[in-house]
Amino acid sequence: MNGNPLAYELASRLNELINIPLINEENEQIFFDLIITILLQLLYDSLDISK
Repeated sequence: MNGNPLAYELASRLNELINIPLINEENEQIFFDLIITILLQLLYDSLDISK
């Protein structure tokens, strides 16, 4: 978990829906967490929302 509960929750839900073959669940969770974190940061930046 990267410290952002929203990103972790969204990544967990996405991980439940999508299964990437040949990758274990822990690595899938890390991958989706990274993708969601990047997307949320882009959204925050476009809306000019500071943390």
